[in-house]
Amino acid sequence: MAVVCVAVGFLVVAGVNFWRLQTRQERREEAAVRVPVSVVAARYAKVERSLRTTGTLRPLRDVRLYPTVSGKAVLEIAAERGDRVRKGQVLVRLDDAEIRARLSQARAAVAAAATRVALLEKDRARLEALYREKAVARQRLDRIRSEHEAAVARLKEARSALKALQVRHRDFTLKAPMDGLLADRYLDPGNLTDTGKPVVRITTEDRLKVVFQVSEPDFPLIRRGMRGECRVAAYPDRIFQGRVQVITPVLDPMTRTAVAELHIPNPDLALRSGMFAHVRIALGSRRALVIERDALLRLPGTGTPYVFVVRAGRAVLRNVKLGVEQESLVEVLEGLQDGDRVVVRGQNRLSEGVAVEVVQEEGS
Repeated sequence: MAVVCVAVGFLVVAGVNFWRLQTRQERREEAAVRVPVSVVAARYAKVERSLRTTGTLRPLRDVRLYPTVSGKAVLEIAAERGDRVRKGQVLVRLDDAEIRARLSQARAAVAAAATRVALLEKDRARLEALYREKAVARQRLDRIRSEHEAAVARLKEARSALKALQVRHRDFTLKAPMDGLLADRYLDPGNLTDTGKPVVRITTEDRLKVVFQVSEPDFPLIRRGMRGECRVAAYPDRIFQGRVQVITPVLDPMTRTAVAELHIPNPDLALRSGMFAHVRIALGSRRALVIERDALLRLPGTGTPYVFVVRAGRAVLRNVKLGVEQESLVEVLEGLQDGDRVVVRGQNRLSEGVAVEVVQEEGS
């Protein structure tokens, strides 16, 4: 019996020692396969919500000058493409030989009618004096008065005809309606005009605009006067500042978007209409839970975002719902809590439950 007890005790001790050795071996093997990772704690930070979009720069004012008379030859276009023009400057002259001849005739008619009126006024005054002295019959005075009234009416008609021709003559010159640049010429001297086709185009390049779409979620946040910035490929290191000046009051029921305009001062004419622009409008800021953008992974096929957090030395997969992106940070709306240790390097080697070794930790 004593021998049996000794044997049993020996087996128990041997088993315990074997278990300890086995556990140590497993721990050594586990340590050998731990994936080294770097983590950054999820934290609350101030994030700025912004609207990012693209568009084409357009002149704030874009005017095409159309002739009001057809079939007239262009005599002169007084500016070339790219030239500065001033408001009121004569840009286009049309062949006005015919109307100038008619103007000469109309002026002669006015002069003749005025002379006739002047003569009849003298005759009327003379006869009125004679009539008062009873030296002339009343019928003769009435006749001269009637002739004078008819002459005055003809003078008025002649002056009206002259004025109409003078107004018509203005149509043979096209003037710049504003300061700007001559952006295009559609006709050359010698071409005939057509009232349905423009002759020149003038734009204001010292102040441009970008027309962009505003989505339904962003529509309540955007306001006139908000600051915005614009970047173009021609000047990759420059940011051009502007302000939102136009917002349509309703959304398009087909696209569920509104239209807005960012107006950008361009005093040095560095920007030109037609350039492709990247636009950002700051819509406001708030405190939100954020993580490093580098932590994000996406499921193949669906693109669903997820991250790994470290819990008790192991990787835990967390699906996340994202919000605003801001430089190297991204807002997390669901899936994480403040202080969660999120893997930012080494996550591509992880899967659920894999043992990890934190070699670098920030934000703890």
